[in-house]
Amino acid sequence: MKKTSFLLLFLTFMFAGKLLQAQSVEEGKKLLNYDRYTSAKSFFNKLIASNGKNGEAIYWLGQTYLQLDSVATARALYEKALQDGINDPWIWVGMGHVELREGKKDEAKQRFEQAITSTKTKKGENPAILNAIGRANADGPSTVGDPQYGIDKLKRAAELNPKDPYIYVNLGVNYLKLGSDRGGDAYEAFTNALRIDPNNARAKYRLGKIFLSQNNIPKFEEYMEGATTSDAAFAPAYLELYNYYALRDVNKARAYLDKWVATTDKDCSVEYFSADYLFKAGKYQESLNAAKAMENGACKDFPRLKVLYAYNYDRLGDTLQAKSNIDAFMKSASPDKIQPTDYLIAVTASKKVAGSEQDAINYLLKALETDTARANRVQYLDTIAGLYKKMGRHDMRLQYLIQSFQLNPAPSDFDLYNTTDAAIAAGKYETADSLANLYIQRQPDQEFGYSLKVRSAKLADVDSTGKAFPAVDQYIEFLSKDTAKNMSKIKGQYYYMASLASDKMKDYPKAIEILKRVQTLDPNDEFANKAIPVLENALKPKAPAKTTSSKTAAKPPVKKK
Repeated sequence: MKKTSFLLLFLTFMFAGKLLQAQSVEEGKKLLNYDRYTSAKSFFNKLIASNGKNGEAIYWLGQTYLQLDSVATARALYEKALQDGINDPWIWVGMGHVELREGKKDEAKQRFEQAITSTKTKKGENPAILNAIGRANADGPSTVGDPQYGIDKLKRAAELNPKDPYIYVNLGVNYLKLGSDRGGDAYEAFTNALRIDPNNARAKYRLGKIFLSQNNIPKFEEYMEGATTSDAAFAPAYLELYNYYALRDVNKARAYLDKWVATTDKDCSVEYFSADYLFKAGKYQESLNAAKAMENGACKDFPRLKVLYAYNYDRLGDTLQAKSNIDAFMKSASPDKIQPTDYLIAVTASKKVAGSEQDAINYLLKALETDTARANRVQYLDTIAGLYKKMGRHDMRLQYLIQSFQLNPAPSDFDLYNTTDAAIAAGKYETADSLANLYIQRQPDQEFGYSLKVRSAKLADVDSTGKAFPAVDQYIEFLSKDTAKNMSKIKGQYYYMASLASDKMKDYPKAIEILKRVQTLDPNDEFANKAIPVLENALKPKAPAKTTSSKTAAKPPVKKK
């Protein structure tokens, strides 16, 4: 009986220890979920200090380093654990994650499969390990990892443990990495996470970012505010709202910044965004001074410091310093850490430096590779087209304007005008004619479509055969709705047709008929009144030339012998 009691006590103690360890890891994961990396790093270090063989704690410490972009530090941590004999599946998954970040997909997959095999039981694979593998493939930009592999493992994890919302959160992120056309699958995955846990702040945050990419601001605000309502300590949502309002409403942005500061770690990020707010509030020199103070202190290596320098130097008129700083940041930052606005300041700075147009275009092309937000992509394409126009590359300008027009769900009249103008400049007259007709269909009461069609038609008629006349007649018909206002334009188009008919086509009756239309409009038109008699005279039959009879014709002098 005593033996049984002792065994029961021992098992109870062991279970309590395991439970305490699991609870401790969960507390650290929560800090990581809040993007409180400094706190998470400290927490997991303490956990490992109390138990150096805690493979899961070592795994999560490595994950914290990866979130801080300290890939080499994460590798060193996992390698040391393996060297110390901690052959734990969590360590294998962590090392595979590092290898994904290093571009070693095959090596990473071997680690993942090893971890899956070692934890498989009669009931199947370990869903926590499968989720960690899915998380690894969700990390970073679309060029990092194998999102489809991650999706496959996460779907299996969801079958084994349908109660874990973070499996679906990681599933949604992997779908997003496959491209914007999988946004619906991502939405469904994040929504499934909320079905399991209606207060899951990370899932709401992710849904908010989807709607921001679609420029659906009411839904963006609903989900971001919902994240903070579900969990008032969820700092990432406050920062996302600050970033959105910083360029739109500085007072509202300030309120979100204060909430973020209150819920996040007091580290270099807080100093950075405080200086960023000064810039957004138009206090450029104060912001620059704050950035310099960071550089002279413990935050000198903060990665986004050079972005802040670029913004402030640009506003203060030091274009070379602005370009130098943003160039340095873009060369050193990993693609997933570059924000859409970073590309825009890089483009702005490059555009202001003579001969740097191609640098600006290269930045925009990179932005197109990474940014899935349709509104941003349209802006990038339009800016590339504008730069090519400046360079005189009308063919390339047209190429990117057409892409923009096709991508834009609601292209404006200006977009249509600009694309038609580019087609004319590039000598693509059939394209220009089609676009001009589209403009006329859309806005039959505006002059622009008709004038564009005439410009294109005239340039297309290189052989001066009068092919442009139907387009000109259509333009004149439109202008004739207000003859008094458009008199000079109408007469100008008639002059074009009359001159072409007489000088190039030698069709004098056509020229006379056109000029008589001018006379109908303005009986005192000097050009028509002078030209018609000349043309009519040209039509009169010519009198035969007089000939001299051979009998009376003078004979050439004959040289006397």
